[in-house]
Amino acid sequence: MQNKIDQESFTAWSDIKEARTKVSKQYPSIHKIPLVYSTKKMLIKSILQEFNGKLLDIGAGDRFVGEICSNQKNIEYKSMDADDTRFHDYYSLNDIDEKFSGIMILDVIEHLSLNKGTELLQRCIQLLEPGGRTFITIPNNCHPTAFSVDCTHTTSYRYHDLGGLLFRLGFIDIQIIRVSAKRKLKYRIMASLLKPVFKFLDVDFATGILVVGQKTS
Repeated sequence: MQNKIDQESFTAWSDIKEARTKVSKQYPSIHKIPLVYSTKKMLIKSILQEFNGKLLDIGAGDRFVGEICSNQKNIEYKSMDADDTRFHDYYSLNDIDEKFSGIMILDVIEHLSLNKGTELLQRCIQLLEPGGRTFITIPNNCHPTAFSVDCTHTTSYRYHDLGGLLFRLGFIDIQIIRVSAKRKLKYRIMASLLKPVFKFLDVDFATGILVVGQKTS
């Protein structure tokens, strides 16, 4: 059975070239992707300001997303994490028996193998209501150190790799944003001055990427 799952995941990934090309047409280079200056918590707050419904936080850790949701009556928050030393609503994706308007996967998928990451996204489609969205953050591997700084990182997704994978699995309306926590003016000025160099080297100063995909209605 495991070999069958691995083969199915591999086949799906071998077919991703066409989907990745479509994403690349929308975002032809890392520097064509919209940029926001924000910490992770600020980013999540901005997303949740317009969110309404049930939210699942996969790999929830310390449940900081739940703390943000506690101030908003229109959000029903649930967490899932394999770490059973902390309280979570679920400790396995297989135990979840309800549907959600949104799913967050924050800095999680890069810690999984490609096959396991694909299976995770397939499970997300099953758990989403029609029209529901998934919000995924990953390290920006166009940044010199964002991916390599953590030895537990396993799979390095370029922005169009993850966008293409989502598209291939059936998500629509793929949106991608670069995220930089360096919000001070001096960093913005430096980034602007060095932009030609970054383009020439095909590198980026933003350390994070947000990818949003929607389940068909």
